[in-house]
Amino acid sequence: MAVEGKLIEENVRIRRFEVDHNFDGWRLDKFLANRISGMSRSLAGRVARDGSVEVDPPRKVKAGTRLRLGDRVEIREELEPEVVQDAEVDILYQDDTLLILNKPAGMLVHETATVRLNTVTHFLNRREMEEAEPAHRLDRETSGALVCARTHASAPELCGLFADGDPSKIYRALVVDEQRRWEVGAEESIDIPLGKDDSSELGLRMGRGDLEALTHVEVLGRRDHPMGELADLKIRIVTGRQHQIRVHLALMGTPIAGDKLYGKSDEFFMAICDRPEDESLLDQLHFSRHALHAWQISLTHPADGRRLEVRAPVPQIFLAGDE
Repeated sequence: MAVEGKLIEENVRIRRFEVDHNFDGWRLDKFLANRISGMSRSLAGRVARDGSVEVDPPRKVKAGTRLRLGDRVEIREELEPEVVQDAEVDILYQDDTLLILNKPAGMLVHETATVRLNTVTHFLNRREMEEAEPAHRLDRETSGALVCARTHASAPELCGLFADGDPSKIYRALVVDEQRRWEVGAEESIDIPLGKDDSSELGLRMGRGDLEALTHVEVLGRRDHPMGELADLKIRIVTGRQHQIRVHLALMGTPIAGDKLYGKSDEFFMAICDRPEDESLLDQLHFSRHALHAWQISLTHPADGRRLEVRAPVPQIFLAGDE
């Protein structure tokens, strides 16, 4: 999906590591490949050779440099400029313990190998909330309510609430439903166990499996779309399996509109990952993003025990078409 916002030209990722007894005597290229996800040994060797790695105590750095216990390694990566969506982020609630953001679709929660700045973690840093950190995750294309701890001290208890299943999370979704499976006012629970989809070559898809998964669905309305009818669903999840809502709705034969992974084939997903701006591919989707929104969240406030409930206004995609 196309992302609009402010362009930040300077984008340098700095990573620092200390050599412990597990890596004493290792070659530098092997060490970097082990410590940095997605970095091959050959790439690590090129990075070391090109001079973007320093070892302290200082000495000549090359791929075969032998590291010693206590060495400190710093790697600097010059990344491409990034567009950030800070102007689209709304703070829905905040106090000394936590804050709840309305995350826009397109913004990641944490940085990846290719995206650093357009993330919630860096948004918080840019807002001078250096100790704040997300307490859970939302997929990149999923918009809506995201809870963050305000301080390092409040993070463990807040994250523990999510691990224990304390928060109640309600979503909105627009699903492809030309056969009118979902009629207005209907309610249904989907309790299909989930697991990795071994039939997919991607290694990303979830499907039927052995892990308990429970999703409650209420049909709020229906919408016309040039590509076919959509149903507007209110969804409450009891369990929190990976991609649970998206998988359950796809297994019902009504995938979320715009879902590139569960609404289309492996081949389509790989093609649009390679060519995200390809109009011939985008024209096959109802929307440029999947139409899933974290609409409402309620949780026990870790500081005083009261029940806190916050709602994130639905984005334009749910009201009158694509954003």
